[in-house]
Amino acid sequence: MLEPTHDLPLNESCATALGVRVERRCFFAVSAAAIAAAVAPVGALARRTRESRAPLTYDEFLAEAVPMAKKLVGDATLFGQDQYLLTLAAFALRVPKIAKPELRPTGKGTAIGGNDTPDGCPFTVLHWTMDPGTKIGIHPHIYGNVVTLGLEGEALIQNFETVEPRDYESKKSFKVRRTVEQLLLPGHVNVVNLDRNYMHGFTAGPAGVRFVDITTRIREKRPTPNLELAGKPLDPLGTLFEATWVHT
Repeated sequence: MLEPTHDLPLNESCATALGVRVERRCFFAVSAAAIAAAVAPVGALARRTRESRAPLTYDEFLAEAVPMAKKLVGDATLFGQDQYLLTLAAFALRVPKIAKPELRPTGKGTAIGGNDTPDGCPFTVLHWTMDPGTKIGIHPHIYGNVVTLGLEGEALIQNFETVEPRDYESKKSFKVRRTVEQLLLPGHVNVVNLDRNYMHGFTAGPAGVRFVDITTRIREKRPTPNLELAGKPLDPLGTLFEATWVHT
């Protein structure tokens, strides 16, 4: 039978009559050590979390986003695209400023250019400006998915999907559903997955808008039609429309 240890000095090791060495530990000392051990990884996580929210320059964005994009771009499933796009969006949201490159007019108050990306980068960064009140018509994304990042001004973005299976060659009318209606502001993103919210159109606000499309081609390039809505919504929620393709 072991001797009682309640008379032993705190935090000191002593030998009993049976030759067993025991130590009476202070509860508060043990608790403090346990708390310190538990808090250490939490503190490291907090530091990483703060760092993950820190603003990035455009070059820092490329340095962090490109390696991750290369790892994720190969999965072109619906889930794989969402993971890829939302990862890019998380990096893009940390970039408050992107320098305006040389732009070329595309007609009707819009202009486009490109920001540099490194060799082997899975995506391109297309830089857009739209004059006040101008529009980019609703169009499907057939071969490239997109993260749109607002930089200046504002624009209304609407995303759509077809109700029936997609047939881009159809000359008949079909039904589409508006899945997203969003005001794009500086620091906001809109995501176009080739299998979800895969059509979008823009209307610039009263001050115009400047944004970038981070575009990744994952399917074979082919001509893209425009979508034309026919009349008023067909449902009480105002999201279902009759539509046709317009090939230019």
